[in-house]
Amino acid sequence: MTLIDTDDQRDLASSVKRFVSGQAPMAAVRKTIASEASFDPDVWRRLSQELGVAGLPIPEQYGGAGASWSDLVVALRELGSGLVPTPVLATSVLATGTLLALDDEEARATWLPRFAEGTAVGTLAVSEGARSPWAVADSTCVVEDGTVTGTKTAVLNAAEADVLLVTTASGVVLVEKGAPGLTITPADALDLTRGIATVTLERTPGRLLAGDAAAAVDAVADLANLALASEQAAATKACLDMTTEYAKIRYSFGQPIGIYQGVKHPLADIYTDWALTDAAIRKASESLAEGSETASLDAAVARHLASSGYVEAAKQTMLLHGGIGFTWEHDAHLYYRNAITGNVLLGGPAAQQDRIAQKLGV
Repeated sequence: MTLIDTDDQRDLASSVKRFVSGQAPMAAVRKTIASEASFDPDVWRRLSQELGVAGLPIPEQYGGAGASWSDLVVALRELGSGLVPTPVLATSVLATGTLLALDDEEARATWLPRFAEGTAVGTLAVSEGARSPWAVADSTCVVEDGTVTGTKTAVLNAAEADVLLVTTASGVVLVEKGAPGLTITPADALDLTRGIATVTLERTPGRLLAGDAAAAVDAVADLANLALASEQAAATKACLDMTTEYAKIRYSFGQPIGIYQGVKHPLADIYTDWALTDAAIRKASESLAEGSETASLDAAVARHLASSGYVEAAKQTMLLHGGIGFTWEHDAHLYYRNAITGNVLLGGPAAQQDRIAQKLGV
């Protein structure tokens, strides 16, 4: 995705949109979140093998499509609009991005083909509570004699992951599922569409991957910001569309509520926030594709705009739907939960502001 989508990207968006409406509508999303699983394995398999979404950014030599991160962003927009629970962010962005940014060919050859075909889930364990998740040098995880000890919080899809890439002050350590000393405790998240967990490692065997960990993780932070912003902007637009339609059919005092300023003005604000965010995301996507010096700054700005705009849009969606917007039966609260969680996931507003200041040299 650049400032203007290409024909191929429009076709991809159309294919994923049809898939979401046919195979993962909100009724299916509700069924998934009511189960113990954090995503539907069949949906993940079909997204990976039939549409090739999981392997979009993976080079052809590893079984992927050899497409760009911009192309993956196009798919993420459609998935984010429908709140579809998938491990795309964990596997195709965080884990894949980390392996591609490092220099460990053995790890790439082993895991990237499996990621591309959807037969393995990977994730990046980077967060450690209040500290900035991307400050690798400050990690409290300790590597000693081929083992790693420490705790990571809010790790996406950790319970389903076949491999975890754990950031430490010594570098990125690859830990496989079922390794001794590895404990994964699923968390009761506010967002019901994301599976997160706390990962505890106690002298857990792992392999330190080759490459500049700090540079790799910093690059992945840009990808994470762009990917999350894309999902959030699409969800913001979904909130806008949902509420606009409701304002046309809900009558008060004999008139549709959409004629009242108390409804029109918030909807106009949501549209303005979305339009600005969409432009920022397209700029960030183009900057990353071109390797621009401002890519990191652009991605952080897009994420900051997307997070704040989505929280406000989701809140207004609940309020403007009146009492029904607060009920379990309505989808508005699912977007609100997703917005609140996404606002702090992998670096909240303060962390994004710090990153923007850092990239500006302030």
